[in-house]
Amino acid sequence: MKHKLFLSLIAVFAGAWLGVAPAGAADPPQVIRFGLATVGKGGKPVASNGIASLAHQRQAIEAELKDDNIRIEWIYFKGAGPAVNEALANKQLDFAWQGDLPAVIGKAGGLNTRLIAADGLLTSTYLVVPVDSPAKTLQDLKGKRVAQFKGTNLQLATARALKVEGLRERDFRTINMDFPTMIAALASKDIDGGWFGSHAFDLQASGVGRIVYDTRAVDAKLTRQTHVLVDGDFERQYPQIVQKVVDGLVKTAAWVSAEENREAAFGLWANSGTPIEALRAEQEGQSLARIYSPRLDDFFLDRYRATVRESRELGLLRGDVDVDRWVEPGYVNAAIDRLGLQTLWPVYDADNRPQAR
Repeated sequence: MKHKLFLSLIAVFAGAWLGVAPAGAADPPQVIRFGLATVGKGGKPVASNGIASLAHQRQAIEAELKDDNIRIEWIYFKGAGPAVNEALANKQLDFAWQGDLPAVIGKAGGLNTRLIAADGLLTSTYLVVPVDSPAKTLQDLKGKRVAQFKGTNLQLATARALKVEGLRERDFRTINMDFPTMIAALASKDIDGGWFGSHAFDLQASGVGRIVYDTRAVDAKLTRQTHVLVDGDFERQYPQIVQKVVDGLVKTAAWVSAEENREAAFGLWANSGTPIEALRAEQEGQSLARIYSPRLDDFFLDRYRATVRESRELGLLRGDVDVDRWVEPGYVNAAIDRLGLQTLWPVYDADNRPQAR
């Protein structure tokens, strides 16, 4: 009896270390709603990047929840991060894949969320011009019509790039467009340039556009970061389910981090309608193990603190965000330790340097 009591106390204290409640706190839900701040071509429910979308296609999270008889509803949002925030505010999502800026804006606005895994680090932002444009640099587009999708995490990345280059948004005739509209406008030459993510390589491969600026090539601190978050009420009620979801994400991250799975991952992301050649071009020379490390380390924390600080400077936030209290690394760390993956993903410092263990 004393032995069983001792084990029970260990379980309680372990749950407290993770910031979760002991088992049996609530009956499991029948359905989990997982939103992604993106959509494939023609509205296809597939993303062109990210662990979450791979987990969806490979049914990795479903496998973790098989014994719980929980169904997952995957929802892809054409309206990107702002649309995900609206769904979270209306309690229509339990988990979401989203970029740094929209999540910060949502949190500052009162959304009850917790960041539980990284899912896409060091993502570049590209300025694309029509293929026959004479422009070769950012300076060449001063006073021209340049489009961006405001409210997404590209907006802040764009502002950072302009600041580094000694420019401001008002130096351009900035137009707010979503990505499908921007792609059509670039093809018809109704705009002189547009800020894109991975679409840039598809535009370049198809002969529609040409990349003239790449933020990642300039400085790692000009990149964007994405993550998976959970609704705070859901986490409080179902911490064991949250852990199983994170287990599925971490296993998927380990799969995509293996070099032998690189082409298979591109093949799955290409189901979004983005040509596999464009996906290869974007990640050429990049380590998928680095990009898709799920760790919430000092690099991740520093980038989100910077997002909060710079968003306030730009007047994008109504309130403040305590990043250290918002981020919960316990689930990822527990999965990594239990699966024996400690050496797969180094811990990085704020300057993107791997730390000695």
